[in-house]
Amino acid sequence: MKSFVLVGLLALSACGYQPLYATRDDGSSVSQELAEVNVSQQSTRVGQLVRNEIVRSTRPVGTQAQDRYYLNFDAKGSAETLIDTEDTVRRRLAYNLTSKFQLVDAATRNVVFSGRAFSRVPYDRLDASFANVQARVNAEEQAAKQVGQEMRTRLAAFLATN
Repeated sequence: MKSFVLVGLLALSACGYQPLYATRDDGSSVSQELAEVNVSQQSTRVGQLVRNEIVRSTRPVGTQAQDRYYLNFDAKGSAETLIDTEDTVRRRLAYNLTSKFQLVDAATRNVVFSGRAFSRVPYDRLDASFANVQARVNAEEQAAKQVGQEMRTRLAAFLATN
């Protein structure tokens, strides 16, 4: 079994595989490059939640890095009814969050990477006002977290290959 694992690791190293967040031969890493991304301020609550998720995972508190890139994005969310019963006491909804983003080079102001991120989080609506509000808020927060993580991962993949 150990020899099988060793052969597998050697095969991966031979094909040029390198872990995404590993330190490169020149001492740089994707984590350092992600810390050089300035994430734009947002005017909506869900946009701010997405921004917070990206900043939390790319520029931890105390990280000092020069802005090499600007990340601009527009997050838009909406609720969609999935199941609606006749008595309207129970409903199944989904919160959909879509974000278009652009990574802009700070020096040239050119867009170097762009894309979209999407999340869909289902939740229930019952005959209780507070529970409905909290379910919607929880769905928004979960969707924002998922979109922020997807954007960070896509940025990391881009920065690792360029």
